Amino acid sequence: MSHTIAQRFTLGDLTITALILGEICDTVADRFESGPLTGAGAPSRLPVICLHVAGPGLSVLIDACDPRQYPVTGTEPVGICTALRGAGCPPEGVTHVILTHGHHDHFCGVWDTDTDQANFPNARHILSARDWGDATLTAAAQHADGPAADPRPLEQLLGLGLLDLDTCTPALPPALTLIDAPGETDGHRVVRLCSQGQVFFFLADLFHLPAEIEMPDLCPVWADAAALNTSRRLLLDAILKSDARFMCSHMSEVFTAEMFSSSRSLVAPRSLK
Repeated sequence: MSHTIAQRFTLGDLTITALILGEICDTVADRFESGPLTGAGAPSRLPVICLHVAGPGLSVLIDACDPRQYPVTGTEPVGICTALRGAGCPPEGVTHVILTHGHHDHFCGVWDTDTDQANFPNARHILSARDWGDATLTAAAQHADGPAADPRPLEQLLGLGLLDLDTCTPALPPALTLIDAPGETDGHRVVRLCSQGQVFFFLADLFHLPAEIEMPDLCPVWADAAALNTSRRLLLDAILKSDARFMCSHMSEVFTAEMFSSSRSLVAPRSLK
C-alpha cells in the first residue's frame, strides 16, 4: 500500500487533506474480546489517517505517524514529510501539530531518526498533560502499544521546547477547538473544526471500526470502557446537533451525521460544552 490522499475536501474556507500514513496489520481479536464481532481471529488492516488543515494563515497537522518508525504497518518506507510534500502541504510551513493522544501511531512521525531532528521545527506540538508525567508518557498512555511503545520522539521535542502541555498550550487558530474525550487514553482528545457555519470533527480513536459506531458499547480491550462510552455519547450528541461531518483515525471515509441517525437513543441527555 502506498501513501495516498484518502480524502481532500473543503470546509468553508478551509481545505482538509486526509493522508493514509501506514496500516496497522493485526487481528480483530487483538483489539476486542470475544463478543458481537465475528471472525475475530481474521487478519485486519486498518489505515492510519493523519489530517492536514490549510486556510488563510493556517497550516495545522492533526496527528503524525511515520510508518518507517511504526513496526506493525504493512507499508513501504516513505516518511511523513515526503507524503505531505507530495500532497502539496510543505512540512516547514506547519505551525501547529495537534497530537490527539499518546499512542505511538499518532506521534511517531514528529521526529526524523535519520537526521535526529524534529520534522516540524516551526510548529508547536500540543498534547494533553493527562497523557504525560515525569517528563515522559504515562504508563497508561503506553499500555495499548506494547512493544511499539516508544516515547522518545516526544521526549526529544520536550527537550527542544517544542512540546506544549496544558499548562503552556499556545493560542490555537479560532477555527479549531480541542475537546477532551477520554477513554482510549486519559488524555485522548477530539478536534472540532468550524468554518463559515460548517462543522467537522476528527474523532481520532473514539472509534476504530464502523462496528463500534453501530454498537457504541463495543470497546477495545485497553480502553476505559465507562469513560469511552461517555465520550462517545457526548460527541454523538454534538455531531447530531451541528449536522457535522466526521472522520476517525483508522477509517478513510468521511461520515455524515446520518451515520448516527439510528443511534439517537444512545445520546446522553447533556450536551458537550
